[in-house]
Amino acid sequence: MKCPRCGNNMSKDCEHTFCTHCGYLDNGEQIHGYEEKQASDLEIYLGKDFNKFWRNENCFTSFILGPLYLCYRGFILLGLLLMPLEWFFWAMMFGSFYHFRYVLLVIAFLISRTIFMAVNNMICIYFYKRQIKKIKKKYPNTYLDELRKRNGHFNKYTSLFLAVLLFALFVMSFVLVYTYLWKI
Repeated sequence: MKCPRCGNNMSKDCEHTFCTHCGYLDNGEQIHGYEEKQASDLEIYLGKDFNKFWRNENCFTSFILGPLYLCYRGFILLGLLLMPLEWFFWAMMFGSFYHFRYVLLVIAFLISRTIFMAVNNMICIYFYKRQIKKIKKKYPNTYLDELRKRNGHFNKYTSLFLAVLLFALFVMSFVLVYTYLWKI
Protein backbone atom coordinates (compact mmCIF):
# COMPACT_ATOMS: atom_id res chain seq x y z
CA MET A 1 0.00 0.00 0.00
CA LYS A 2 1.26 3.47 -0.86
CA CYS A 3 1.14 6.41 1.53
CA PRO A 4 -1.44 8.98 0.36
CA ARG A 5 0.71 11.82 1.72
CA CYS A 6 4.20 11.09 0.34
CA GLY A 7 3.74 8.10 -2.00
CA ASN A 8 6.21 5.77 -0.23
CA ASN A 9 5.41 2.20 0.78
CA MET A 10 3.59 1.81 4.08
CA SER A 11 4.43 -0.75 6.76
CA LYS A 12 1.99 -2.74 8.83
CA ASP A 13 2.03 -3.78 12.46
CA CYS A 14 -0.63 -5.55 14.53
CA GLU A 15 -2.75 -2.40 14.94
CA HIS A 16 -2.04 0.10 12.16
CA THR A 17 -0.66 0.63 8.71
CA PHE A 18 1.82 3.49 8.77
CA CYS A 19 4.37 5.27 6.61
CA THR A 20 7.93 4.97 7.83
CA HIS A 21 8.87 8.01 5.76
CA CYS A 22 6.44 10.70 6.94
CA GLY A 23 4.66 9.04 9.88
CA TYR A 24 1.18 8.99 8.34
CA LEU A 25 -1.20 6.50 10.01
CA ASP A 26 -4.04 4.74 8.23
CA ASN A 27 -6.56 6.48 10.51
CA GLY A 28 -5.32 9.90 9.33
CA GLU A 29 -3.28 10.72 12.43
CA GLN A 30 0.42 11.41 12.64
CA ILE A 31 3.00 9.32 14.49
CA HIS A 32 4.56 11.41 17.26
CA GLY A 33 7.89 12.88 16.22
CA TYR A 34 7.15 12.98 12.51
CA GLU A 35 6.15 16.20 10.87
CA GLU A 36 5.64 16.99 7.23
CA LYS A 37 8.07 19.87 7.49
CA GLN A 38 10.80 17.25 7.97
CA ALA A 39 10.45 16.48 4.28
CA SER A 40 12.62 18.74 2.18
CA ASP A 41 11.20 20.93 -0.53
CA LEU A 42 12.81 18.63 -3.07
CA GLU A 43 11.04 15.60 -1.57
CA ILE A 44 7.71 17.39 -1.73
CA TYR A 45 8.35 18.56 -5.29
CA LEU A 46 9.45 15.17 -6.64
CA GLY A 47 7.03 13.10 -4.55
CA LYS A 48 7.35 9.38 -5.17
CA ASP A 49 10.17 9.92 -7.68
CA PHE A 50 12.47 11.41 -5.02
CA ASN A 51 14.27 8.12 -4.27
CA LYS A 52 14.84 7.49 -7.97
CA PHE A 53 16.81 10.72 -8.19
CA TRP A 54 18.42 10.83 -4.78
CA ARG A 55 19.61 7.21 -4.77
CA ASN A 56 20.16 6.99 -8.54
CA GLU A 57 17.76 4.07 -8.79
CA ASN A 58 17.11 4.73 -12.47
CA CYS A 59 20.75 4.53 -13.53
CA PHE A 60 20.08 1.93 -16.26
CA THR A 61 17.69 4.29 -18.05
CA SER A 62 20.25 7.04 -17.69
CA PHE A 63 22.96 4.76 -19.14
CA ILE A 64 20.86 3.78 -22.15
CA LEU A 65 19.62 7.30 -22.98
CA GLY A 66 22.79 9.23 -22.12
CA PRO A 67 22.19 12.93 -22.78
CA LEU A 68 18.64 12.21 -23.98
CA TYR A 69 17.82 11.31 -20.37
CA LEU A 70 17.99 15.02 -19.56
CA CYS A 71 15.55 15.67 -22.39
CA TYR A 72 13.31 12.92 -20.99
CA ARG A 73 13.33 14.69 -17.62
CA GLY A 74 12.35 18.02 -19.17
CA PHE A 75 15.74 19.68 -19.71
CA ILE A 76 15.64 19.56 -23.50
CA LEU A 77 18.17 22.26 -24.29
CA LEU A 78 20.80 20.87 -21.95
CA GLY A 79 20.36 17.35 -23.32
CA LEU A 80 20.65 18.57 -26.89
CA LEU A 81 23.77 20.57 -26.04
CA LEU A 82 25.49 17.58 -24.43
CA MET A 83 24.74 15.23 -27.33
CA PRO A 84 27.30 16.73 -29.78
CA LEU A 85 29.90 16.79 -27.00
CA GLU A 86 29.43 13.08 -26.52
CA TRP A 87 29.71 12.50 -30.26
CA PHE A 88 32.88 14.60 -30.40
CA PHE A 89 34.38 12.42 -27.68
CA TRP A 90 33.44 9.30 -29.64
CA ALA A 91 34.94 10.75 -32.84
CA MET A 92 38.19 11.62 -31.08
CA MET A 93 38.50 8.11 -29.69
CA PHE A 94 37.55 6.57 -33.05
CA GLY A 95 40.22 8.58 -34.87
CA SER A 96 43.00 7.98 -32.34
CA PHE A 97 44.45 4.67 -33.50
CA TYR A 98 43.50 3.20 -36.83
CA HIS A 99 43.95 -0.47 -35.88
CA PHE A 100 41.98 -0.21 -32.65
CA ARG A 101 39.35 2.31 -33.68
CA TYR A 102 36.30 0.05 -33.24
CA VAL A 103 37.47 -1.15 -29.86
CA LEU A 104 38.12 2.46 -28.84
CA LEU A 105 34.68 3.46 -30.07
CA VAL A 106 33.05 0.85 -27.81
CA ILE A 107 35.25 1.97 -24.91
CA ALA A 108 34.34 5.62 -25.59
CA PHE A 109 30.65 4.71 -25.62
CA LEU A 110 30.95 2.86 -22.31
CA ILE A 111 32.96 5.68 -20.70
CA SER A 112 30.62 8.47 -21.80
CA ARG A 113 27.49 6.58 -20.83
CA THR A 114 28.95 5.62 -17.46
CA ILE A 115 29.68 9.29 -16.80
CA PHE A 116 26.12 10.22 -17.79
CA MET A 117 24.80 7.41 -15.60
CA ALA A 118 26.68 8.86 -12.65
CA VAL A 119 25.84 12.56 -13.12
CA ASN A 120 22.46 12.80 -14.87
CA ASN A 121 20.41 12.61 -11.67
CA MET A 122 22.71 15.09 -9.93
CA ILE A 123 22.18 17.51 -12.82
CA CYS A 124 18.40 17.01 -12.59
CA ILE A 125 18.44 17.61 -8.83
CA TYR A 126 20.42 20.81 -9.33
CA PHE A 127 17.92 22.16 -11.85
CA TYR A 128 14.93 21.00 -9.79
CA LYS A 129 16.32 22.94 -6.83
CA ARG A 130 16.55 26.01 -9.06
CA GLN A 131 12.92 25.51 -10.11
CA ILE A 132 11.95 25.24 -6.44
CA LYS A 133 13.72 28.54 -5.71
CA LYS A 134 11.74 30.20 -8.50
CA ILE A 135 8.51 28.78 -7.12
CA LYS A 136 9.42 30.02 -3.62
CA LYS A 137 10.13 33.47 -5.00
CA LYS A 138 6.92 33.60 -7.03
CA TYR A 139 4.66 32.14 -4.30
CA PRO A 140 6.32 33.02 -0.97
CA ASN A 141 3.29 32.24 1.21
CA THR A 142 1.86 29.22 -0.60
CA TYR A 143 4.94 27.66 -2.14
CA LEU A 144 4.41 24.29 -0.37
CA ASP A 145 1.00 24.01 -1.98
CA GLU A 146 2.52 24.86 -5.36
CA LEU A 147 5.24 22.23 -4.86
CA ARG A 148 2.63 19.61 -4.02
CA LYS A 149 0.47 20.67 -6.95
CA ARG A 150 3.30 20.49 -9.46
CA ASN A 151 4.88 17.47 -7.77
CA GLY A 152 7.68 17.34 -10.32
CA HIS A 153 5.20 17.01 -13.15
CA PHE A 154 6.63 17.35 -16.56
CA ASN A 155 5.55 15.56 -19.65
CA LYS A 156 8.36 13.07 -20.11
CA TYR A 157 7.21 11.67 -23.40
CA THR A 158 6.54 15.04 -24.97
CA SER A 159 10.01 16.19 -23.92
CA LEU A 160 11.63 13.06 -25.33
CA PHE A 161 9.65 13.33 -28.57
CA LEU A 162 10.62 16.98 -28.94
CA ALA A 163 14.27 16.13 -28.30
CA VAL A 164 14.25 13.36 -30.91
CA LEU A 165 12.52 15.66 -33.37
CA LEU A 166 15.08 18.44 -32.81
CA PHE A 167 17.86 15.90 -33.09
CA ALA A 168 16.48 14.64 -36.41
CA LEU A 169 16.22 18.22 -37.71
CA PHE A 170 19.80 18.85 -36.63
CA VAL A 171 21.06 15.73 -38.43
CA MET A 172 19.07 16.52 -41.57
CA SER A 173 20.35 20.10 -41.70
CA PHE A 174 23.90 18.87 -41.13
CA VAL A 175 23.55 16.37 -43.98
CA LEU A 176 22.07 19.01 -46.29
CA VAL A 177 24.84 21.51 -45.55
CA TYR A 178 27.50 18.81 -45.92
CA THR A 179 26.13 17.62 -49.29
CA TYR A 180 25.82 21.21 -50.49
CA LEU A 181 29.43 21.95 -49.53
CA TRP A 182 30.57 18.68 -51.13
CA LYS A 183 29.06 19.70 -54.47
CA ILE A 184 30.91 23.03 -54.45
